[in-house]
Amino acid sequence: MLDTDVAVAAEAATDACLHVHADHPPGIQLAPNCLSIAPGLRSLSRDPLIEIWSLPGTGRAARAGTVYLLEHEDALFAAWHRPDDALEANTRDAYRDLFLAIQARGFTYPIRIWNYFSRIHAEECGLERYQSFCIGRARALEELGVAEDRMPAATAIGTGAPGLFVYLIAAREPGAAVENPRQVSAYHYPEQYSPESPAFARATRIETADGPQLLLSGTASITGHESRHAGDCPAQAREILANLDALHAAAGADIPPPAWLRVYLRRPEDRPDVASVLAEHYPRLPPLQWVQGDVCRRELLVEIEGVYARTP
Repeated sequence: MLDTDVAVAAEAATDACLHVHADHPPGIQLAPNCLSIAPGLRSLSRDPLIEIWSLPGTGRAARAGTVYLLEHEDALFAAWHRPDDALEANTRDAYRDLFLAIQARGFTYPIRIWNYFSRIHAEECGLERYQSFCIGRARALEELGVAEDRMPAATAIGTGAPGLFVYLIAAREPGAAVENPRQVSAYHYPEQYSPESPAFARATRIETADGPQLLLSGTASITGHESRHAGDCPAQAREILANLDALHAAAGADIPPPAWLRVYLRRPEDRPDVASVLAEHYPRLPPLQWVQGDVCRRELLVEIEGVYARTP
């Protein structure tokens, strides 16, 4: 059973867990039963929430070269952190190292991946750095023989802290990729966005002992393959919620409502407007984690990810 939550403070790890912190010095810490990651995010809340993924029982902590691992019989948490210059080459290394490490332990299927790096819109070798990231990821997947349409839900966000962080949750069985009928699949984007298309599913459905869960990719104000409502953050938030509703419907009627959501804002001052949009949309507002982050396209001001799961 994979449990997920956001909380104000994390208790001592009695179960195998992955903790993701905002407002901590960037880095990775590996303890006997916990993999703790601070990927350079800046919290926009007075009491920053910690993202917690847990599995009942004991995990086995290990290092495999550049990869930090916490292995449980049901799932594997894995993380990689190095400088983000040069981004293309380091992204290629990150994906190669992570995928080889999880495959060596029998966890062939990543079900959720996160990517964070600095200066997402700066130039590197004549390309925007987000494009360099996409190229590095695509090159690694090609070397590993992983088709783009086999990738799980993912997030790629620009941070204010240097370094490339890539971390994931892997399983022995694949999740079910879910695509959004309102959007072109990211791996089919036209070349105008990047010489290599992004490689991720819009969401991943997994089955747990507590029922199905839907792991949402970072979702922005895009329909088809085009950005919508440039410069209008509340309108972008409404478009995102329409995309999330479409994903929820596509994933199946048995999927619960959101257990928690993370909201990335390019401009912290947009938080009140986005909060109003979310409160209007959800009869029962889920826990929200607010962080500052740069979305992959300059005109996009907000992105939302999260988990739909049964809550106590």
